[in-house]
Amino acid sequence: MNRELLGALLFGSILLSGCGLVVPQKDPIRGNPTDARGRTRQGKMESNIIANVRCEVTKGLFEAVQTNHVPWLKGWGTKITLDLTWDELSNVNPSFSYAGPISTGKTFSLGTGLQLSARATRQEQITFTLDNSVLLLEAELTQRARGSLSCTALQDGTQVYSDLDIDGFILDKTTIAGGHEATTRTIEYPQFSTFTQKLTFVASYGGSVTPGWKLVRTSYNPNGNFLQASRTKTNLIVVTLGPLETPLSKTAGPELTQQARVIHNANLVGAMAAPAFVAIQPNQ
Repeated sequence: MNRELLGALLFGSILLSGCGLVVPQKDPIRGNPTDARGRTRQGKMESNIIANVRCEVTKGLFEAVQTNHVPWLKGWGTKITLDLTWDELSNVNPSFSYAGPISTGKTFSLGTGLQLSARATRQEQITFTLDNSVLLLEAELTQRARGSLSCTALQDGTQVYSDLDIDGFILDKTTIAGGHEATTRTIEYPQFSTFTQKLTFVASYGGSVTPGWKLVRTSYNPNGNFLQASRTKTNLIVVTLGPLETPLSKTAGPELTQQARVIHNANLVGAMAAPAFVAIQPNQ
């Protein structure tokens, strides 16, 4: 009977947690409904993130060019990658202990346990390259129409939905360019090979449940957690500014030079490898 009870609790707890057994939902609480125009809730949120990044890059470029320290920035491009990862993990660790006399003055004890785990990860990535000259033209038109390049309307939350300070990052590098520390050439020529900024936001939550029973000689789950479940969401943004490669054809979109692409991809690989390395470490 005790064995059947333990098995039922184990099976029920796995079904209850759900973590790691199916593809993680992007928002398990509110779901991903579609509006009357066929747009999904999550899609609109990701679109807002991209719009904010584009806005901050455009604002930074416009303010940087106004300093007259980086005239070559007009001929560069900007590569942007948005990487979204949802990770769910569940662990079930039932344990059992027994202690009882086997003869006068002697006691027999036995402790045993079982470990089960399940993990599932959803990862999505969006990459695109923009022509800085086009962004600067947009900035001029927006400045004339609105009198401001503010991005605050797109920054309505925390973490990746907040002010990412990409424009500040570009202005910092513009300040360095104005000081001539990075070159022996005149200001008309690029002092840098690339500008790259990597932003990572990690949000996680979880919980544990440990029901316990102690009978005359047996105890269930005397140590540790019976059920643990966790969910982690990671948002990664990599922004790289670099020289543009000559298009292969008139219909080809803008693309950075090979050196800039290598640096951009290296930042992506490094950012994604770090959590994966931690995930495969054995339990201490």
